[in-house]
Amino acid sequence: MLRRGLLVAFCLLMGCRSENVAADPAPPTPRPWQLRATPTSALPSIRGLRPVRGILHSHSPYSHDACDKKGLGADGKPAPACVADLRRGMCDAAEDFVFLTDHAAHMAEQSFDDLFFVQPGDTPVLGTAGTRIANRVDCGDGRRVLVMVGNENRLMTAGLEKHLPGDATTRLASYDGDDAATIDAMHAAGALVFVPHSESRPDDYLATMPFDGMEIYNIHAAIDPDIRKEFFKLDGFAAAVNVLAYSTDDTRVPDLALLSFLEDLPVYQAKWDKLLPTRHVTGTVGTDVHENTFPGAMADGERGDSYRRLMRWFSNVLLVSGDLDPGNVKRTLAAGRGYVAVEVLGVPEGFDFHAESAGSIFEMGADAPAGAKIVARAPVVHDLDPLAQPPVIRMRVLRVTASGTTVAGEGASIELPNATPGVYRVEVRMQPNHLKAYLGEVPDKYVRDGIWVLSNPIYVK
Repeated sequence: MLRRGLLVAFCLLMGCRSENVAADPAPPTPRPWQLRATPTSALPSIRGLRPVRGILHSHSPYSHDACDKKGLGADGKPAPACVADLRRGMCDAAEDFVFLTDHAAHMAEQSFDDLFFVQPGDTPVLGTAGTRIANRVDCGDGRRVLVMVGNENRLMTAGLEKHLPGDATTRLASYDGDDAATIDAMHAAGALVFVPHSESRPDDYLATMPFDGMEIYNIHAAIDPDIRKEFFKLDGFAAAVNVLAYSTDDTRVPDLALLSFLEDLPVYQAKWDKLLPTRHVTGTVGTDVHENTFPGAMADGERGDSYRRLMRWFSNVLLVSGDLDPGNVKRTLAAGRGYVAVEVLGVPEGFDFHAESAGSIFEMGADAPAGAKIVARAPVVHDLDPLAQPPVIRMRVLRVTASGTTVAGEGASIELPNATPGVYRVEVRMQPNHLKAYLGEVPDKYVRDGIWVLSNPIYVK
């Protein structure tokens, strides 16, 4: 649930603008900023695995607080403008798959078929029972987005194939559960189960619940004043204040407003690393878009928190073998064969992280034998403008054990022979110098070293 304090703070501050940073002239823009994202079909496969991007944790009009709390009209039907924004957002962000994860109110009250927002031109995906389990949204240009549904309350389901049992009242209570029995029921309905907002969950709870994965970053949490103050020990309103320049200055590209508050939030990785030596846990990023935070127009005329804008910021990138269907997406996600990417900084191309042993390859998420060779290759920015100042990209392999997390290797190309038991994951950081031309008169204020790619682990045993 988005905190009202954020909206109030934003509205109060919209008329304020204060910058005392010495300005260097911004470099000329080598290439116009593209509102539409690059489709993953432009990226090369790796060992026959193709990268596909998707959103996990997104709200539709069926969440009570979506679309400025007006997602449903007085007649109880979804507001057409809200549905149109959602569909445009996923298409323009060039998503391959989207998991809608609505709050139980009002998701639990709807028929299961209605949750997919089917429109003419869409293609249903049917399960073994002959009922709809997904929808292929027609983007109107030959592309389709695979849409699956779920819920986000204290736990988050991804890819439900049917409602949880019972009438609407019973379902409402069930979707709000957070114990092992709730997780079992969600699994029985065909869903994967994730912990959203893991920053707020106690370590002992995370250690005992049989979920499939957890958020290792959440955009809403990164900017919400109450969450920032309580769980990250940061200035509550600093992020909202920093966004203001992008709403009042047309020399900055509003899609890059994320850079005004993008920062390391070590709470996430600390919680994740505590779990990894004990079991497989897929790490994901939560876009958590509602269209209910920044209703005012940014300098490009589009609302600050539009589906399109936020869906471009981060992606869950999976390496898929075979068709892009619900079962394949969920199996790949559960296995952890993929990574999180801050794609608004640039689309990663060529990222590779695997292990090798006795002629066999072990991809992200796999168990590899002790003594295997760990291999990591840093990505480059896809289609980097040759006139732009190159970004600085740094990569390191981390080894996680019960004793803590250490750096096992650094460089653009890393090979670690004879890996000892532990959990290995990759962190790629970037200083996005190539974006300076889009950041107004004080680009250096926003061009900082930060996370670009976080891999899922390889478990060496």
